[in-house]
Amino acid sequence: MRRAALKDERGFTLVEMLVTIVMMLVVMSALYGLFDMGMRVYTLGNDKVNAVENARIALDKMSREIRAAYPADKASGDDSLLLSAGQDHITFGNDINGDRRLTCSDPGEYITYRLSGTTLLRSTNCDGSGAHAVAEHIKTLAFHYYAADGSLLDPTAPGFANEVAVVQVTLVAEVDHGSLGTSTQTLTTDVTLQNGPGQ
Repeated sequence: MRRAALKDERGFTLVEMLVTIVMMLVVMSALYGLFDMGMRVYTLGNDKVNAVENARIALDKMSREIRAAYPADKASGDDSLLLSAGQDHITFGNDINGDRRLTCSDPGEYITYRLSGTTLLRSTNCDGSGAHAVAEHIKTLAFHYYAADGSLLDPTAPGFANEVAVVQVTLVAEVDHGSLGTSTQTLTTDVTLQNGPGQ
């Protein structure tokens, strides 16, 4: 009877232990793969949401400032709202001190938005210096200009600055996820100038 009890307590063989370990490794590897994929998807989504949210905040700020653009020298009859405009940049004024004219000596009266690499920059100096980042991961920044009748204007045409009634701003936010590819989001808004033609 004692021999029968000892026979039942002999345990597992080496082969059984090896098979068990291999099966546990396969299961753990599969679970790790699922966890890793879940983390990558989460990171991808989180990065895209952050980039788009930052671009949206920058677009809102830019829209508010462009909407309130002030004429270069209203006291002398110069109603030009856009001091410099192109497809990829815009410079306009904001009469900070209330003297009805924009001057370089008053900081903050000249506002410029432009793209440098993938960074949207905003400058408040008339020479464009002192720019600071407003948003990152911006692939493209584009401006289109429209007259009050809805016709598209050419920024290089004479008298262009006095005809602009609406500025269309387009930002494309792009996040590179390496081997997972890139994700992009396009944000567009139309800004009606408060001090534009007919206002």
